[in-house]
Amino acid sequence: MIELLGWVLLAVGIGGFGIGGYLDLRYTEFPDWLPYSMIVLALIARGAFSIFTQEFSFIIDSVFVGLAFLGFGLVLYFIRQWGDGDAWMLGALGFMFPDPAGFSPAAASAMPFPLTVFFNFFIISLFYLIGYAIVLGLRSPRVCTTFMKNLRGSVRSIAFVFFGLMAVAVSFTVYLGRLLSVSFSSFFNILAMPFLAVLILLFFHYARAVEGDLFKRKIKASRLRVGDVLVSDRWRGLTEKEVKDLRKKGKDVWIKEGVRFAPVFIICLLVTLLYGSLWALMFPPI
Repeated sequence: MIELLGWVLLAVGIGGFGIGGYLDLRYTEFPDWLPYSMIVLALIARGAFSIFTQEFSFIIDSVFVGLAFLGFGLVLYFIRQWGDGDAWMLGALGFMFPDPAGFSPAAASAMPFPLTVFFNFFIISLFYLIGYAIVLGLRSPRVCTTFMKNLRGSVRSIAFVFFGLMAVAVSFTVYLGRLLSVSFSSFFNILAMPFLAVLILLFFHYARAVEGDLFKRKIKASRLRVGDVLVSDRWRGLTEKEVKDLRKKGKDVWIKEGVRFAPVFIICLLVTLLYGSLWALMFPPI
């Protein structure tokens, strides 16, 4: 019976997150009612299943995990890192799948299922953001120019970080190898950390170049559109009235364009239910 609940929720998730991802990529936004309706459908499905089975943990877990995910997303919104639509999409993911709902992912994890969803979401987000920034940068030659210019002033500091971390990693590996009599190959994750740190630093410089050249731009007020986001504002699109008021003032305005993030939700849903924990894949127990 629980498999039926899982398939119903999966259908709602694929439909809702799929539509949201498509609209976000095509038009940079999706309607507010989309995540709201997904949450309502998830609560109806889980509530009906709880009543039918007399096992009310299905609806209680949905409410608690959903509110936790939504709360985290709204925090990111209020500190101007996310749009409110993304926050509600994350909440919908928690309301729908606080548990596997009958699915048996291939890669199991010792951590609770909501944490598996949470970590999967942010691991996928990281790779999505990296790919998104690289694609945008390759489409704009000036980004590469800005990146190389910024990088030249940071070569020494990056080299210092790399060799310092490598010395620490090697020393730590040798010490633990002798202490625990573990083979050198078992410490690959430790030795990989300096390279990972350098990649993160390089991507940080690259992302700053993309942000400065592509994500923020100055335009004439007459070119403003409904849904544009001011640099000084949270990730909330301008309303038609606000656009008209700014156009009347006639001044130039700075707007920002964020990452079209909604596709991450459907990727996370499918990876978590069909595969399992990415954390266990990336950091297997030694």
